[in-house]
Amino acid sequence: MYEPGAIEVPNAGEAPGSRQDSSRSTRVGATKAVATKLTVPPGMEVRFAAWQAEFTRVVSAAHDFVSLEIIPAFSGSSEWQIIQRFRSPEALIRWIEDEGRTALLADLSALEGDGKTSRVDEAAPDYHSTTTVTEVITTIVKAGQEEAFRRWAERIQQVQARFPGYMGTLVQAPLSSDVPYWTTLVRFEGPAFLDAWLQSAERKAILAEATPQVSTWQSHRMSNPFAGWFANEQRLAPPPAWKQTCLVLLVLFPVVMLEIRFLSPLLNGLPLAVSTFIGNAISVSLVSWPLMAAAILGLGWWLRPDPQKRWRTEVLGLTALAALYAVELLVFSRFM
Repeated sequence: MYEPGAIEVPNAGEAPGSRQDSSRSTRVGATKAVATKLTVPPGMEVRFAAWQAEFTRVVSAAHDFVSLEIIPAFSGSSEWQIIQRFRSPEALIRWIEDEGRTALLADLSALEGDGKTSRVDEAAPDYHSTTTVTEVITTIVKAGQEEAFRRWAERIQQVQARFPGYMGTLVQAPLSSDVPYWTTLVRFEGPAFLDAWLQSAERKAILAEATPQVSTWQSHRMSNPFAGWFANEQRLAPPPAWKQTCLVLLVLFPVVMLEIRFLSPLLNGLPLAVSTFIGNAISVSLVSWPLMAAAILGLGWWLRPDPQKRWRTEVLGLTALAALYAVELLVFSRFM
């Protein structure tokens, strides 16, 4: 039974208006987004990178386009999904039936080689989360330069999609006059992969080409859990979260132990909430200012190791950290 307001999405690559088997079409209800799932055959990665760059340019020019995500199932996977979001179900239908989209999906079928397709269209999830490192880029495009900017974005997408560790892209059009910029999220498997792309000669050359189209351009990395302690002016990748946590434990443990030994007896007559608040305030203050700065200074060589000596540095750093933990445990076990 057909539901009023439901959207029938043709199978990827099938001409709009053609006869469909109802069991093969996708019912997406009143959704504003669709996910196209596909499998890229081995050896076709370069051609697929070029294809997704062209797809990005075409969909970003569609009426009421909101955003695009191109995401692999996992690093190195041949299975991908392309999430296309629009402002309304009607805009999504127009895009699904768009001749440009149909032609691009037909090209993808040719890329798959055997004339058969493993692609599926389905209602897209409202949110897609990953554990990857992400660079957020906001761009204000000069009036009248939108098409030139889209073609430039196509070129940079084609290059970055071939870089090692690439884990997908989100492209979001300007939402309103209050949010007049394009937003791009570029995901990589880890900080080293992202840094390799950000510092590459290929990226710098393509960025230089954007000058005539772009009014303003900004880039930043998504915040890490301890951004205030590990911030830096060089825009380097933050240390891995587990290393940051290890340092916090290293400096927080002795503070808590000393408070238990010396501060708690002084606060014994106060209500529990008040004494706990005072203790926490002192702990946070000591950790945030002198202690974390000293720990980062002393173990900075381990937090961001030289890539050429990475494994040796990691082993030495973990050994040093284990020794410091042991010293703390020994001292407080003996004297408290």
